[in-house]
Amino acid sequence: MNRKAIIAATLVTALSVLAASCTLPTPASRTWRVKAVSVEIIDQSDFDAGDEPYAIQLGFRSKLGVPNSSDAFVVSQCNSGAFPMPAPNVGTPGSTVQLGGADIVFPEAKNLDIGDVLLETAPLEIFGTMSFIMERDVLIGTCAWTETINASLRGILRDSLNLLVAEAAIPPTEEQLIDLIVGLLDDFLAIIPGAIAISVEGVGASPDDLLGVALQIHLPTAGVFTNLLDLGLNLAGIDNGIIDIPDLPPTIGFRIGKLLPSSATFNFVGPDYELNYNSAVGG
Repeated sequence: MNRKAIIAATLVTALSVLAASCTLPTPASRTWRVKAVSVEIIDQSDFDAGDEPYAIQLGFRSKLGVPNSSDAFVVSQCNSGAFPMPAPNVGTPGSTVQLGGADIVFPEAKNLDIGDVLLETAPLEIFGTMSFIMERDVLIGTCAWTETINASLRGILRDSLNLLVAEAAIPPTEEQLIDLIVGLLDDFLAIIPGAIAISVEGVGASPDDLLGVALQIHLPTAGVFTNLLDLGLNLAGIDNGIIDIPDLPPTIGFRIGKLLPSSATFNFVGPDYELNYNSAVGG
């Protein structure tokens, strides 16, 4: 099954009822936080006594049908100063290393029901995160990966979202909304491997290693919208929103989730290593 068919199977059922015909009040705003929680080492990547994993996160958001509303920003454990970098060789097989200092914060977010979107009481905003799980080879050194992601990937992502999401017209019917969301996610997934490749090329001689990337779309749902999304995921056989896409490498994970309290685990398998990355969404 191709990427678009997988995403469609998730969303078609989730949006299978008609929107309410009454006028709805404008939803309240709140702040959400996406946390890089921990890394469980199954097989370490280093040939020495253990790994030194840390996290870089790129957050993004874009309002459907609101031109130039896209934004993207980078927060890194490497240079945030809010959480210590890993101790030498802390990541031995079977250990869990706590992460921190790379939380993505989404202020002024509005969780919408189906009627909110179709009746345009508030614009549907697409939120997302890309979590880069790194292995530190030089404990005292530069933050070249963070600097490159901020300098190159952030701009590519923002411009792509402005084109794909912010310039899109809000469809008048539920069926067309389904088609639009499916198409947007499919187009967005198509640019990710190339965008990551640009970052890989841009870090030059940095000794740090990229172990895996977790891409999450956080849909700001509420009420019936949330219940139907859960139903659609269950009927599609998708566990916790994590979608197995055959044409993505085993070091890239993709999840369609909700901007609501939740947690997720991504398994990354490389040439000589394996790990589980744990992420959480909270207030």
